[in-house]
Amino acid sequence: MPLAIRADRLLTSSLVEVIQDGVAVVDGETIVQVGSWIELSETLTGIPIKELGDVTLMPGLFDCHVHLQMDPSAMGSTEITLSDEELLPLIRKNAAKLLDAGVTTARDLGSRGQTVITIRDRIARHEVPGPRLQSANAPLTVPGGHACSMGGECIGIEQCRQGVRSRHAEGADVIKVMSTGGFMTPNSHVWEARYSQEEMNAFADEAHKWGLPITTHAVGTEGIARAVNAGFDSIEHCSWLAKDRKTHFDSGIAKQMFEKGVAVVPTMNTACTHDNFFCPWDERQAIINNLSAVREAGIQVAVGTDAGIGHCHFERYADGLSAMADAGFTNQDIIASATERAAKICGLDKVTGKIAVGFAADLAAFGGNPAQDWRAFTDPRFVMARGEIYEQQAIAPLEDLSEIKGNVMELLRRSAGV
Repeated sequence: MPLAIRADRLLTSSLVEVIQDGVAVVDGETIVQVGSWIELSETLTGIPIKELGDVTLMPGLFDCHVHLQMDPSAMGSTEITLSDEELLPLIRKNAAKLLDAGVTTARDLGSRGQTVITIRDRIARHEVPGPRLQSANAPLTVPGGHACSMGGECIGIEQCRQGVRSRHAEGADVIKVMSTGGFMTPNSHVWEARYSQEEMNAFADEAHKWGLPITTHAVGTEGIARAVNAGFDSIEHCSWLAKDRKTHFDSGIAKQMFEKGVAVVPTMNTACTHDNFFCPWDERQAIINNLSAVREAGIQVAVGTDAGIGHCHFERYADGLSAMADAGFTNQDIIASATERAAKICGLDKVTGKIAVGFAADLAAFGGNPAQDWRAFTDPRFVMARGEIYEQQAIAPLEDLSEIKGNVMELLRRSAGV
């Protein structure tokens, strides 16, 4: 049966003005009417109405980079030690926490086996609550490379192609390659490219042959450059870390990214907040400056949080938006990066990411008005994923990491040899 959802403010996309006293009507998993209450109220006779009151109703948010098999309550490694049977309830719990933040679509970009796909499909069948999920399964990495314990080791052109084919056979939605090392994997060479240009070319060619988007973990500039040259669709982190162990934005590579339409998911999260900063690859202002340079280069940016890594909780989606705001992203930019730009990067721009007739009933509401102040995202009040209302749990206050953040950064840097 249809349901009308009424709110004091309705924002159908980042590109339009807020509708005062707006309503969206959903039928099953689909939006069937959108507009102002004055325009539509006479057509809603007999339809139940959910009154949200003083909130802004808008498209559900995207988190384009999460790790649902991980527990963010402590700083660990990328090694998954739980059995598949133990992982399934953890993934369900973490997926529900994304809903608490108003996230209705998420990409899992690194998991062992196929448990995330199992939960993805159960969510799609409405058996368990959760956002629309896309999964990369095990990321493809060199032997002993970043996240090698997840099972995606491959080297050489034929193995690289076979790695892509294996993920496709498993039902993965996206291919993830570790083109550089990572801070959570000892001796993985964070600033160095781990694959040759020919291997990177093979990854991209094979993924696109199977109709799959391909993205890459790339902390070091050398890995970023090879991914861009190979025709990858997006770059995760994109940290511009050079061999001198400092970050240096490369305008030449950025120009190529803009021209080729390569997107960036910078994974700003709790570790990038002003008071609790513990991002290991540079000082906060350097990270903000690099992110600002990406914005100024015209590169498309989507929100991703890397939730699941230590102290980056799934429900604390809004924390990383502070870094984007400090980097000069407007409220409109932030909304776009969390909705329709992210939808395009995920290949879902004809499905979700805005409130429009025929689109999925993926909705979220926030106290205040995100179009005027991004901080409204810290106050999620309502979420609907594929037409189902989820009763959100309160989000705990930001934990005080003042006594441990220095130790966390030192641990990560020492692990990576920085």
